[in-house]
Amino acid sequence: MMKKMWAWMLIVILALGLLPGCGQEGEESSAQTPSQVESVAEENSTAGVPEDEPIALTFLCQINVDTEGYDVNDNPYINYVREANNLDITLISESANYASKVSTIMSSGELPDYVQLSKDLYYQYAQGGLLLELDGMLNETDYPNLMSGVSEEYWGYSKVDGKIYGIPFVRYDTTPYISYARKDWMDALEIDPADLKTVDDYYNMLYAFTYSDPDGNGQDDTYGLSSCTGGTARDSVAERYMGMLFLDAFDAASMKVIDGQVTPNYILDGYKDYLAFLAKCYADGIIVPDYITKTQTQTEEEFRNGKFGVLNLFWSLSGLNEMRDNLYPLTPPERVDGSGQSQYVYPTPVRHYIGITIDCEHPEAILKLYDWSETDEGSVYVHAGVEGWDYDMVDGTLVIREDRVGINWAWRFLTLGHQKSNVDEQLLPILTQSWGEDAMDQLKLSEEYGTNDSLYVSSPVFSELADYDLDTYVAQYRDQVIMGQVNLDDTWEEYVQGWKDAGGQVWMDLYTEWYNTSYQE
Repeated sequence: MMKKMWAWMLIVILALGLLPGCGQEGEESSAQTPSQVESVAEENSTAGVPEDEPIALTFLCQINVDTEGYDVNDNPYINYVREANNLDITLISESANYASKVSTIMSSGELPDYVQLSKDLYYQYAQGGLLLELDGMLNETDYPNLMSGVSEEYWGYSKVDGKIYGIPFVRYDTTPYISYARKDWMDALEIDPADLKTVDDYYNMLYAFTYSDPDGNGQDDTYGLSSCTGGTARDSVAERYMGMLFLDAFDAASMKVIDGQVTPNYILDGYKDYLAFLAKCYADGIIVPDYITKTQTQTEEEFRNGKFGVLNLFWSLSGLNEMRDNLYPLTPPERVDGSGQSQYVYPTPVRHYIGITIDCEHPEAILKLYDWSETDEGSVYVHAGVEGWDYDMVDGTLVIREDRVGINWAWRFLTLGHQKSNVDEQLLPILTQSWGEDAMDQLKLSEEYGTNDSLYVSSPVFSELADYDLDTYVAQYRDQVIMGQVNLDDTWEEYVQGWKDAGGQVWMDLYTEWYNTSYQE
């Protein structure tokens, strides 16, 4: 699949050279109250806003990030969106058990106007007749920014049975994840990152992190790797945090066509080799023994506190951004079969879909909102915040306030469910201020070594598979093998056949039929 970021690589070089010294000139502005911010938002958004009454809309979404103690329906961010678009939006939000929340509300008979949906849920409600078909509404005249911002390719991936029922949230990065190693440990053990080329090279580093006292405290209290529980077979937390660095090196990261059948990565021979590698790491004491009991928060905190040395993280580092100076971004190793460089494989750049329900009386207002999200103003809101609250204009230059750098980007984009789909000359300086120039270099690394699973991105969701719990089957076996509870060689064939008997053969038949009749490179 085409990598979206190459188009702006030249822009990175040029823009970084042209950026003024942000935050070094002009007077610092004092903090403002939320009411003052709302006034600022109104002043900044009067252009092009109709004078008629705001349109009332309800939006069901998942806000699972820090909201700084604000009510999701009464804060500077949602108020800015309301004012900028002349909308009276009411958020219906849920952090945990979001799928259950969606199911309850969508079956209640009182539909929200629009809703944030995972791929599975998007297909479910589109095929169930609860989402509005958008093909006849989407056009470049009424929604020029949305139609140009989201490429034709991704509109194609949004089709369910040939029709578009939602707006895809397309990441501007091919993969959000890369692996990081503690730089202080590498320096202490005189490990040169340039020497890390093969899986064996990485194993040796992880072994040294475990047994060579990298923190210099004289105690045997460090490990190479860890992970946490949760996730799915397709996008497992265990593999995302512990194994993403290695999956593609064993050719085990993507769906493949084997002997004419579409085959998931987790029954490939390469996946068996990958599990054997992690089982060896665990048996050799390299992996935190109780990783399976850890939450994501606990795992990241242990990494912060120096319990283990390598973790796969967002290139933005999010809550661990203060560690960036002490982290070294890792290039994935060469493939074990000698076929070349492996990659960080992220399933899909489509984070979720925004579906407009059949009860919505003003679908055009929602489409205009997402058209706005692709404009420079919408992008500034998502990535820089609100003027007078998060940033100031200093001599014509946007300067993010020091105490607001990197704050609540996720909250802002969740109030929209969308963001500008590419990094351009307008967005790049904002990202640079938010995350730093080192982060931009790491973003480029994620693009250079990142890719998506082309089969998975373009594949549909099959309702016939809803009755099978294949994810649990795979996850349980994976962790049993890693922790040495079952012998891999003795149980592999039984595991594969068991997966097929548990519904996997149905999975393969459905995907193979789709591949033979509908898949396009």
